[in-house]
Amino acid sequence: MTATEVEIDPYPYTDFASLAYPPQFAAEALGVSPQTLKIIERDNDLKISRVPRGSVEVRNYSLNDIFQIARIRRESKHIKGFTRPITISVFVPKGGTAKTTTTCNLAIQFSLMGLKVLVIDNDQQADVSTMMGYDPDLTAEELIDMGIPGDRSINGHIGNLMRVGNFYQPMSLEEVVKKPFGEHGPHLIPAEDSLDDMDSALRSANGSDFRYSLFFEQARTGALPHCNLSSYDVIIMDNAPAGSLLSRNSMVAADFLICPIRMDKFSFRALSRLAFRLGEFAKDFKRAPEIVAIPTMYVRNRPRVERNMASLISLFPGKVTESRLYHSEDYSKSLEDGVPLSLWRTGTENSLGAMREVFEELVARIRAVTEVAK
Repeated sequence: MTATEVEIDPYPYTDFASLAYPPQFAAEALGVSPQTLKIIERDNDLKISRVPRGSVEVRNYSLNDIFQIARIRRESKHIKGFTRPITISVFVPKGGTAKTTTTCNLAIQFSLMGLKVLVIDNDQQADVSTMMGYDPDLTAEELIDMGIPGDRSINGHIGNLMRVGNFYQPMSLEEVVKKPFGEHGPHLIPAEDSLDDMDSALRSANGSDFRYSLFFEQARTGALPHCNLSSYDVIIMDNAPAGSLLSRNSMVAADFLICPIRMDKFSFRALSRLAFRLGEFAKDFKRAPEIVAIPTMYVRNRPRVERNMASLISLFPGKVTESRLYHSEDYSKSLEDGVPLSLWRTGTENSLGAMREVFEELVARIRAVTEVAK
C-alpha cells in the first residue's frame, strides 16, 4: 500500500450540543455545590432537562446550560472578573509540550468563570480548531457527504479579519467566528492551510512586528466595524512551535505568555532559547509579556524530572506554577472521544483535577499583575 492509499482516521466529530452532564460534574466544573446550582436555576427560572433514573428523574445539563450558568454568576458578581481585558499567547519553540491542549482547556476554564473568551488559532496546522470540532481540510459539501454538519468546515481565519495587504479576501467577524459550545462558551477564530501566507503578508507590511497589537487595540475599542472584539474579556492565541512572524506578533501583542513545558532535555533547551529571545524582545520593544511556565506531562518522584524542574525554576524565578499537569492517559482518551479534557466526564483528579488547579493558580497570577497595574 502506498502512502497515498493510506486512510488517516479523522478527528472524531462530536456534537457538543448533545453532550449531557450530571449535577455533580456541572457543580464541580462551576466551582459550586449542587445545592447552590439548584438555587441559581430557581432564581433565574432556568429549565434544565430531566432524564429518568430508576423511579425518579434527575437533572441533565447541556454545555449551554453550564456555560449560561457561569455567565449568570459572572454578571451577578458572584465571580470576580479581571480589572481589564487581557491577551494571552501560548508559545514555546518546541513541539509536543501540550500547547494546544493547554490553550483549549484554559479557554474553557475561563468561560466556566463566566468570562467571554475568544480563542485565536494562530497556527496553520489548525490543531486547536480541530480539537474544538472543526475540519481545516474538507469543504462544507465534503463534510455533509460524510454525515457531518457543513458548518464544521472553516471559511476564514485571522488573516481575513486583519486585512493586511491583498493576501486574503476581507471577511467580517460574523463570517469567520465559530461557537463550538454555544454563545456562552469560548468562541474561536479558526485556522487552515492558507494561514501560511500570513507570514509573507506581515513581512510586507509596515511595522511588521506590531500588526497584531494594532489590530487588537483597534478591534477592542470598537474602531473596526467588521471586527468588534470589545466584548471579549480574554483573547488567547495558540501558536506553532516555529518562530514565525505570526508567533512573534502574538507575543508582542500579549499581556501574558504561557509556556507549557515538558521536563525533558530537549524541551528545557527550547525554553532556554526562549529565555534568551525574551531578553532580546524586552530590549527591542521596551516591554515583555508576563511569563507563566506550566510544567506538563509531569511524572512524580523521578530524579531527572526533579532536576529539570529545579533548573526551570532557576531560569524563570517566580514564573513557574507550583501546580503541574501530570502525565495521564486521560488526555489521549479524551482526544479519542473528541471532547476536551475540561468537558470530559470521566476525567480524574490526576488529569482534570490538576488542570483546574493550574487554572486557579494562573488566575491568581493574572490578578496579581493586573490589579497592581490598574
